[in-house]
Amino acid sequence: MRLFETVASVLNIDASSLTNESNGRNTENWDSLRHIELILAVETAFGVTFSMSEMVSMQDLGDMRALLVEKGVELEKAA
Repeated sequence: MRLFETVASVLNIDASSLTNESNGRNTENWDSLRHIELILAVETAFGVTFSMSEMVSMQDLGDMRALLVEKGVELEKAA
């Protein structure tokens, strides 16, 4: 999945370790600074921009996926 590959690249981890429930509390290398880097990388990869309220609302990858879909991005189904 392209989203997981993008996130894994920023976090320098294996994409297969990610799920929709992955977040800063349960994922290696995901801290507050990396969260900002993730948002920027996802915006670039998918050609979208997140508002401040959207950024704050993203608690896990499932939330990020949902926001991308709301913005019209077609994503592959989660594994």
